[in-house]
Amino acid sequence: MAYQVLARKWRPKTFDEVVGQGTVMRTLKNALASGRIGHAFLLSGARGVGKTTTARILAKALNCSKGGGPTPEPCGECASCLEIATGTSLDVQEIDGATHNGVEQVRELRECARYNPARDRFQIWIIDEVHMLSTGAFNALLKTLEEPPPRVKFVFATTEYHKIPDTILSRCQQYDFRMIPARELQAHLRQVAAAEKIEVSDEALARIARAAEGSARDALSLFDQVLSFSGQQVKDEDISALLGLVDRELLLAASSGIAAGDTLALLDLVERLSDHGADYRNFTRELILHFREILLLKVAPGESALLAQVVPEERERLRPLAAAFSHEDLLRLFEVFTQLEADFRLAQDARVTLELALMKAAQLQRLMPFTELVDRVERLAAGAPLPPRAAAPPPPRVAVPAPAPAPAPVATKPAVPAPAPAAPPTTPAAIVAAMVAQAQGRPSLAQPLRTAAARDEDGTLVIEVGADFAAMAVMHQDDYRQLAQKAAGRPLKVRIQGAAPPPEQKTETDRKQRLIDEASREPAVQEALDLFNGKVVDVRGGKP
Repeated sequence: MAYQVLARKWRPKTFDEVVGQGTVMRTLKNALASGRIGHAFLLSGARGVGKTTTARILAKALNCSKGGGPTPEPCGECASCLEIATGTSLDVQEIDGATHNGVEQVRELRECARYNPARDRFQIWIIDEVHMLSTGAFNALLKTLEEPPPRVKFVFATTEYHKIPDTILSRCQQYDFRMIPARELQAHLRQVAAAEKIEVSDEALARIARAAEGSARDALSLFDQVLSFSGQQVKDEDISALLGLVDRELLLAASSGIAAGDTLALLDLVERLSDHGADYRNFTRELILHFREILLLKVAPGESALLAQVVPEERERLRPLAAAFSHEDLLRLFEVFTQLEADFRLAQDARVTLELALMKAAQLQRLMPFTELVDRVERLAAGAPLPPRAAAPPPPRVAVPAPAPAPAPVATKPAVPAPAPAAPPTTPAAIVAAMVAQAQGRPSLAQPLRTAAARDEDGTLVIEVGADFAAMAVMHQDDYRQLAQKAAGRPLKVRIQGAAPPPEQKTETDRKQRLIDEASREPAVQEALDLFNGKVVDVRGGKP
């Protein structure tokens, strides 16, 4: 008997066997069980997710002869089910939209739909890739699709939902097939491997599932390709060699080199990729997914379903890397490697482009929080020493403490009475002087206070700062209030205001404003302002 590929051998035969489409399958089964069956179905989704398979199962469920009517559990043994499975049923016609895309083919379909089924309960038309029909063919199908004969059903399948006219969509029940999650594909491959008596690790199956990108047919085809090389015992290195996947050790070496800032190790890594003949673009895609796993380990709690996307054997190896990178570091790395994918399209030398991106990632300085940056700037301005930056926490170690030695006797000395605390300042000037002393580590607060005047107005401490510091001082009113209350040792009302400008400065300001107003009224100036949507900000060379 001729060999049958896994994708055909393990094609689902019932609704329950379809992988990853539980919502759609439940809806169809309930419709069949309750008799609420539409006359036209549109199944849309990516390749290899079960659209055509579901259409055939639906045809079996509608025409199965074991029951008195449509059933959600077709037997798969009657003549109708067997003929539909082999594609020889007279009452179930499966055609493709690319070949039968003209008006003439649709007219033939309409003519055939007028007659009763040859034997089965319904005459069923399955049109695969229906979006390939021409505009005229769609229009010719409209009337028949809206009011078909009572014993005719249409099932359409498409990978390009957006190309279906709205007039067709409104006449169909629409079912959207999702991409199959990698963990469900891995479980399906494990069932196939067990039935075929194949020895393969969970890591190998997980890598095949990830490479399939949500398609069950692609996953089985890739698995078939691996079996052609490995036989009944599949090794992890066979997966990398045959499918062009990047070895996990190379990904770990890349992320470790970036974390350590080791440029030489990263250049050596690219040399190893070259020796293995690896595709640099494929390596970049795998590296992005690798850093995504590190991010999941960093942000997701231990019981999160997100961690199911990380192979359990890899989690412990990735946890030190998750501790070495901050959230900001990982975001910047994603930007670097996402841009690298775009740069490959225009690169003259892909290897050099990859090396530059890896060196850039290794030399990225760790992001500093804004509050820490401001504190370091103020310390530098005040001449104070800078504190060391916090490093990533090392992995915890468990140490057994040694027994503490018995304390030696210490001679007691008479207690020295502590000096009495100094009395808090009471006058406005003394309070401001104390505020200056407290703000020595923050020049942006201390400088306006050094030339400020203070007075008491009905229990409110009024601090007048110089005109040059007025705007900045008003922004820090809360900080000044806290300093004043701490200096006075009691609750205190504080008001910050700018000192009035001297008369000569006020006169100069008025003169400038008058010149600006006069210039704004000039016809030529008004025309320029209207043209550029601008305003006059200064006038130079005017007479008082």
